[in-house]
Amino acid sequence: MCGICGIVNESETGPLERAVRAMCETLRRRGPDEDGYYFGARASLGMRRLSIIDLSTGRQPMGNEDGKVKVVFNGEIYNYRALKIGLESKGHRFKTSSDTEVIPHLYEEYGDAFVHHLNGMFGIALWDRGKKKLLLYRDRLGIKPLYYSARRGRLIFGSEMKAILAAPGVDSQIDFQCLNQYLTYEYVPPPGTIISGINKLGPGEMLIYSGGRCKVERYWDLPRAADFTMSEDDAAERLMELIEDAVRLRLIADVPVGSFLSGGLDSTCIASVATRFSPNIKSFSVGFEEPSFDESEYARRAAAAIGTDHRQEMLSPGTMAGILPEVLGYLDEPLSDPSLIPTSLLSRFTRRHVTVALSGDGADELFGGYQTYQAHKFFPYFRALPSFVRKALAAAVAMMPVSEKNLTPVYMLGKFLNGMNYDTVARHFVWLGPFAPHEKSGVLSAEIYDKVKNNNIFSLPEESLGSNMQSMSDLDKSLFLDVRYFLAENMLAKVDRASMMHSLEVRTPMLDHRIVEFVCTLPAGFKLRGLKTKYLLKKAVAGVVPPFVLARKKKGFGIPLTAWIKKDLKEEILDTLSADRLGRDGLFRPDAVRGILERHVAGHEDNRKKIWNLFVLLKCMDQWDNYTVNT
Repeated sequence: MCGICGIVNESETGPLERAVRAMCETLRRRGPDEDGYYFGARASLGMRRLSIIDLSTGRQPMGNEDGKVKVVFNGEIYNYRALKIGLESKGHRFKTSSDTEVIPHLYEEYGDAFVHHLNGMFGIALWDRGKKKLLLYRDRLGIKPLYYSARRGRLIFGSEMKAILAAPGVDSQIDFQCLNQYLTYEYVPPPGTIISGINKLGPGEMLIYSGGRCKVERYWDLPRAADFTMSEDDAAERLMELIEDAVRLRLIADVPVGSFLSGGLDSTCIASVATRFSPNIKSFSVGFEEPSFDESEYARRAAAAIGTDHRQEMLSPGTMAGILPEVLGYLDEPLSDPSLIPTSLLSRFTRRHVTVALSGDGADELFGGYQTYQAHKFFPYFRALPSFVRKALAAAVAMMPVSEKNLTPVYMLGKFLNGMNYDTVARHFVWLGPFAPHEKSGVLSAEIYDKVKNNNIFSLPEESLGSNMQSMSDLDKSLFLDVRYFLAENMLAKVDRASMMHSLEVRTPMLDHRIVEFVCTLPAGFKLRGLKTKYLLKKAVAGVVPPFVLARKKKGFGIPLTAWIKKDLKEEILDTLSADRLGRDGLFRPDAVRGILERHVAGHEDNRKKIWNLFVLLKCMDQWDNYTVNT
């Protein structure tokens, strides 16, 4: 696991050693063990390494035999041993036992398409000195990030946006269209970022930079459902085979490996399978003092049943206040999922014992584990109600008392009703995010709103669904969109930032591309059967996880944010979202933001997602040097 960065010039301008070293320094937490560089006439590459495989000789950059190809690489290639054997049979010679070294040799053998042979998570930069060409790759599911900026005759790239901001000549000007997206999504979907002129590769994308021209292509996409002939029992058996092999591959390391364990279906499945290959594996969880958020008892019971050596830590308001500055200080692009905080605590705690941790991320998006999928199924019946009934229901919900507990029916019903006037794609993101489009005019300043009001912030997901959108069910659409966007840019981005903050590598067996490709071919009824979520997954792992895990309701990895905003975080949030600060930036209406805060603190509305969304944005802006808001 590493952080990578570099600068490639259109023409020979000489090495940019000072610039790339400065960029690399911003990535130190991603790779605390060592650094490595390549400085050439057109390309300068850098990396920070977290040593996981081949601790003694795995230093990057790595090249081929004649040195014309150089690679810096962030991630893990889980099938590198099999690839190495195959390449050696074709005459390739290796100097190390590192997974990185297979990449330049694969490129020699298969050209730009070498990426199709990789099973792993990765951000890859490959410089071909002979062809004067740079290739960038992001893994199929977007587990690892990769940012870039093409400007002034050069291509700048990095594992984090902060590395690009450290390069000379890069300005911090806010992109208003991406700001508009952030307010609804909680993140900025690719290719944009919150900073104008800085982009990011999407999952399954590659970038080719040659002759001063930059071209982005998709090398992999989610398969669409096809005719499925396998029986339910055979499908469950095949799924279990794939999960077992994915876990087995992700236990390969030259450092200790553990597993996150919440006591939910996904993490318990992964940890249980891991014990088959690594008995007495350590497992880790975070608990909360507020019972409606706490899963620690489930985690302890699951650990005892499957035989892991379990450790846990509690997240109290005091602990949260202690780690919040570090967590928000590490972000360079806003991501307003509040579970970033417990994920960071869990990563810090886990890193004291192991260097690698397995997680169950991805199963909810693949198998239909969220309540939003049930809501899509219910929505046609709701839409059939007379309009006066729907309006009366919305009015009644608005009058109900606000609860500080986790995922209450009133809160969920309020989110459901807020999306009732949108089509499927827009409705799905409105249900998940802080601000619906109809709420933007009330919070954005008049100048900014005038610039973004005609922008369709859902054009990217609509285009990604393509010509098949009309024939897809609402469930299929939402599953596709969640894997492409919510999973990659929210859930996985959260885990990447939280874990890399503490130099912990997190591996996601459920996102082995073989599992993803298999699940994408399954009928919708194998995922959501009636209102039963994760139907086939539960059938497949019935003999692997304890019965109480299969029977329990999904809780989610939330935090008591509604209550904390009213008390423990109140002063800091009021200070950050002050009228002076908002008026100085000119992005938002101070009176509107004050109203959102006051109604929340008074208990009239649950505005946690809106408040946290704005709070995180301004905290990120504090990390940028001399940011500009040109209205």
